[in-house]
Amino acid sequence: MVGNRASRRRILFQILLITLSLSALVFALIFVTSMSDAIANKYALINSGHLIVHDRSFPTSGSYDSYLVGTTYGLLYSKETTALVFLKGVEDDYLTGKRKAELVTLKESGESTTLMKVMISKSLAQTLNVHPGENLALMIGTEANVRPALVRIGAIYDSGYKELDELLVFTDLSSLVRLCGESVTFHHEVLVEMDRIGEVRDRLIHEGYQVTAWSDEAPQIASNLITSKEVTFIIISIIGLLLGYATSELARQMVEDDKRQITLLLLLGARRRMLGSSYLLSVLIVTIIALIFGVLGGILLSYAVPKVLPLIEQQSFSLFSFYLLRFSIAVPIKRILLLGALVILSSTATVFFSLHRALRKQTIGSLAFD
Repeated sequence: MVGNRASRRRILFQILLITLSLSALVFALIFVTSMSDAIANKYALINSGHLIVHDRSFPTSGSYDSYLVGTTYGLLYSKETTALVFLKGVEDDYLTGKRKAELVTLKESGESTTLMKVMISKSLAQTLNVHPGENLALMIGTEANVRPALVRIGAIYDSGYKELDELLVFTDLSSLVRLCGESVTFHHEVLVEMDRIGEVRDRLIHEGYQVTAWSDEAPQIASNLITSKEVTFIIISIIGLLLGYATSELARQMVEDDKRQITLLLLLGARRRMLGSSYLLSVLIVTIIALIFGVLGGILLSYAVPKVLPLIEQQSFSLFSFYLLRFSIAVPIKRILLLGALVILSSTATVFFSLHRALRKQTIGSLAFD
């Protein structure tokens, strides 16, 4: 039906337009999903564990990957400022395994000391304007019994997530217990895969343990991450639906280019419904080709981004300071398929009505004045 060069250029332009638009939508969907999932997993690994067992007695080896942890809040004082911190007492094997990749130790102090050593984040060190080997004043205790103490900065770490780093301080569990006493709260952190949290929690509850998930301990963060993913998908879906209207212009132009041939076919007895079905099939084939290339382009672009993000992180742009810029790509296959289905359905509906109007205008007069 479409044989001239101008028509082919228009079709190629339409394929390119839909491909680039879909690549951008798929990239945005993958990027937001990957970052949200990575933030949730990092928060669970470093801050609380995927599951928190509140019983003091719990196996730290065997069928569960669990760690005994003691926590308390305190105030850290430097010469210039003060910061509220979440002190986390851990054992030697805590920052190994899955957690090892989540923290980067930037600087360490090898000096021996009788003071309790703490590991603070890069962002907290910048806030307090301190370096490894320096001493800090720590105010700890309960409401009824507050006491000051000196601690030594043993190391500085960076997890890549500033919102978590600004509060979290690591130290040795036994040292924390000796220093803080009754103010320390104990629990066991259990590490599991994110998609098995519900299953393992139910099993532990059935075994008689008091268990909460990381999302129960940080409901606002969990809710914000879910909301960001859902809102992003809704917006992308709406844009995908609107993208379907772009194909209706292609259908109208194809009919306009072929009006002479269409009129001749009508004179020969062809039905408008048959012609409409042929054009609809042609446009849908173009749309599906563009959809495939668009999805592949968005996925490839997403896998290229992790190579660029560390460069952005090194520049310390304030705009990205509260975003996680180190994460692995997770492709949401179901949502991409749903997005593709929405684009195809929207294209089918808009092209159908566009062809219906365009073909209805084709009369014998079209042949006379062509």
